[in-house]
Amino acid sequence: MDLGADNELVEQIFRLTREEQSFIQRELKQFGINILQARTLNFIAQHPAAIQKELSRYLSKQEATTTNILKALETKKLVERKVPAENERLKQLYLLPDGQVLVQKVRSVFIDLEKRVTAPLSGEEKQLMLRLLRRINDQVDLQ
Repeated sequence: MDLGADNELVEQIFRLTREEQSFIQRELKQFGINILQARTLNFIAQHPAAIQKELSRYLSKQEATTTNILKALETKKLVERKVPAENERLKQLYLLPDGQVLVQKVRSVFIDLEKRVTAPLSGEEKQLMLRLLRRINDQVDLQ
């Protein structure tokens, strides 16, 4: 999708993003999960006992979609939902042992990706790129 020189930055970001997504999908496929399931495992690893609504917000998905993601991960014995005694309407999320192992493998995929993407950059260039991208992310309005 090349629209000319006046959008070169957007074009480069688009191309890199597309390549990254392809890499991630290919790597996660070997574990039998998709990107939403990987993000779910990572969220639960970082926020044990979080509730499903928090996960939905993190994923930017409707609660019904989040339920389906969790059901698939439960079927694979990677996560469990527990209902606390003090509030039977909530379901807290936890990784099962196989989920804990898998989340480490998923993290290694992203660490590998980071190394590949930043290989052409010096440490100083990487820090500059991070600052610039954070500024763009903080200030861009695409709504």
